[in-house]
Amino acid sequence: MSEAVSSDRLTIERSGGFAGLTMHTSVPLADLRPGERAAVEECFHHPSTPPSGADRFVYRFRVGGREAVVREERLPGAIQPLLDRLAGSWTR
Repeated sequence: MSEAVSSDRLTIERSGGFAGLTMHTSVPLADLRPGERAAVEECFHHPSTPPSGADRFVYRFRVGGREAVVREERLPGAIQPLLDRLAGSWTR
């Protein structure tokens, strides 16, 4: 899938889990809280990590031309409030 990724929005894709569904959401960068923004930046500074096992989530973060793939167990703890806040906005 080749889609244009905005440089002023964070796009998140969550795949895997028990049902194996791929879900998407996005948020304007301006809406990120400082701790959330720092946690997202941390994801971009570590090598992407492939899936680690059955029923686990993998998150793909995209901003502009940057992309990071992170297994759920390797997510920075400070990113959980952002994922919780966006919980109702995931779409297929």
